[in-house]
Amino acid sequence: MQLAPEQVQSINILLSAVQVAQRRGAFSLQDASTLQEAIDRLVPREEQERQAAEAAATDASGDEAEAVSLPEEDCCESEDLCEHDTQPAADSE
Repeated sequence: MQLAPEQVQSINILLSAVQVAQRRGAFSLQDASTLQEAIDRLVPREEQERQAAEAAATDASGDEAEAVSLPEEDCCESEDLCEHDTQPAADSE
């Protein structure tokens, strides 16, 4: 099964959200284990370690906002707002 680039980006965003939720303690140990197994099947361990190092560096710098990496290329040809220009409401804790 081939995935379109938009689908790959969506999967990466979902994986990042799961990892953020796990760091915040949102899942039971059994759920966390199941999710980690699924992530291991999708993302190479080296990439997971690189992302964890980036997250640790962000946490160490005192940056409280959780960021999800998006491709740096401009996805929209026009200067009008696209679906990527809107940001979801911030998580209140």
